[in-house]
Amino acid sequence: MSLFNPTDLNCPSCDRSFSFELCASVNADRRPDLRQAILDETFQRATCPHCQGTVRMEPRLSYLDVGRGQWMAAFPRNKVDDWKALEASALDSFNRAFGAGASAAERELGDALKARVVFSWEALREKLLAFDAGLDDVALEELKLLLLRDMQEPPLPLGAELRLTGVASDTGDLDFTVLDRQGQSLESLTVPRDLLAEVTGDPEGWAELTRSLQAGPFVDVQRLSRGQ
Repeated sequence: MSLFNPTDLNCPSCDRSFSFELCASVNADRRPDLRQAILDETFQRATCPHCQGTVRMEPRLSYLDVGRGQWMAAFPRNKVDDWKALEASALDSFNRAFGAGASAAERELGDALKARVVFSWEALREKLLAFDAGLDDVALEELKLLLLRDMQEPPLPLGAELRLTGVASDTGDLDFTVLDRQGQSLESLTVPRDLLAEVTGDPEGWAELTRSLQAGPFVDVQRLSRGQ
């Protein structure tokens, strides 16, 4: 079941209040339209009835897609420095739903799910895009490290992040956007998919980093640099 809670929002443009259905959970198996809205970047976006300004609430929800084997806890972008505590909380929620204390059927279901923690709509959307393109998200993060290393002249702003934004249907080339701490786009780049193959083709060379990225459900290069 997908859950929505009615709440009152203050418009950031005119500061007037209006009613909004805030999402607490998405069941993509039953509501594929919500998954598509995340991909379309329209989910949890509203128009203020007073000034017609656009508002988009930051995510704070659970996401379940049994058919694709995905379970995710999504948090606001500005909470990424608290990832250790939020990762632990999300893992506890996952284990209560699908772990040792759950029914046999729920445990069997949980065995087929890959748990992830993300911060921001862009990070959640990236996981959906990666699945659709058949990309391993750990290898994708390792590729980002390669790209970020080569993009440091001139230096990127502190806290800048790379997010997958598209995959070419014909060539498989990967489109990325560089975002600042506030989620504003700084630049875009397209990377040949062959570069990802260089990462996946050298598992021993990436073994130590792979272990670090897989230490918990927050599979993201920010794990290595934020909230230390």
